[in-house]
Amino acid sequence: MSHKPRPYGSLMKREDLRHKRLMKKTPWGKIILALSIVLFGLFMVFGVPYLRDYVKLKKFVYVTDTTYPEKFQRLATWEKKSCAINKLGFTKVPTIEENGYQDLSYYCENICDWIEECLEQVPYNEAPWLYQVFKVEMPSLTEEFPLVSYVSADYDRDTLYEALYTFIDERLSTADYNQNYDEYGSMQYVEEPTEDEILTFDNEPDCTYEAKDGTIYCMMPIDRAAGSSYYMLVKTTDGGETYTLVNSDPYRGSGGQAAWIEFIDDSDLGFACLTYSGGDEGMLYRTDDRGKTFTIVNYPSAQIKLSDGTIYNPFVIPEKVWKEDGKLYLLAGQSPWSGDYYSEELDKYPSGRYVSQDDGISFEYLGEQ
Repeated sequence: MSHKPRPYGSLMKREDLRHKRLMKKTPWGKIILALSIVLFGLFMVFGVPYLRDYVKLKKFVYVTDTTYPEKFQRLATWEKKSCAINKLGFTKVPTIEENGYQDLSYYCENICDWIEECLEQVPYNEAPWLYQVFKVEMPSLTEEFPLVSYVSADYDRDTLYEALYTFIDERLSTADYNQNYDEYGSMQYVEEPTEDEILTFDNEPDCTYEAKDGTIYCMMPIDRAAGSSYYMLVKTTDGGETYTLVNSDPYRGSGGQAAWIEFIDDSDLGFACLTYSGGDEGMLYRTDDRGKTFTIVNYPSAQIKLSDGTIYNPFVIPEKVWKEDGKLYLLAGQSPWSGDYYSEELDKYPSGRYVSQDDGISFEYLGEQ
């Protein structure tokens, strides 16, 4: 028995009719389509901007983490903070280690290099929330630097360098910082002598101060390592036959070469200098109890600007502290090895002159002489 095939058009009409009936009974297809459209719209409105900001943050973190410590040997850590001007609701703020005055010029150079790399990968106008602040971790002090002030308009490397240099210089040289600063602590020596113990030495002191009563204060080298000497401050009243202890670690754990020690007007207030790095750098120390304790005194940079826009302090060797007209003055010279700053005005390689208003706890820069 043969069957006559149905026309193709008739089959299509019957399928369309069946589909319409099905949609009337179960409208899930329309619901799914509508939900898909809504979800796609929400993703475009919220998801895409979120992903864009997330990618920008990841780029910023990646550049920073590949800069520190891979390019520059510094520690960088992160702090998550809330943020109202991006779609993430948060950002990450880096804290970048700075190692004191000797590191200041290098640090500012490093930061400028890092910021330029970040701006190349994520321009400021695409993610201004990344460039609001970063934290500077100085020895014993961490503070936020207002980065946005120097990248929000036309970026200028010299402007950022100078602002960051001044920001750190001002904080490292305050009276409060000098009084509370303790980078090294004190070394503890085995079998440390007491103040009453009679000491004798086979070697000579590296520098001395003779008081009006004939007592001689001596920076006596007691150990040597890696080209640096380590000292005790001792005193003698018999011309060096015997000594008694004043301070077992006057330079607070640092080694180098004792350059000089001086007590102002033969009082309890005194200063001492330790040079290090082969005599290329120096540190100033202050005592107000005749040498029983010392603190490090940071004095501000002269901020000499070079032709390439960088700033530095050529006056790195404290040479003397003296009293004049009721005020204390400090003279700091250049390194005998690398000091090459020449003053055309003075027609010589100058020193820097400083004044103190608080008995040498802090100093202000006066100028060259």
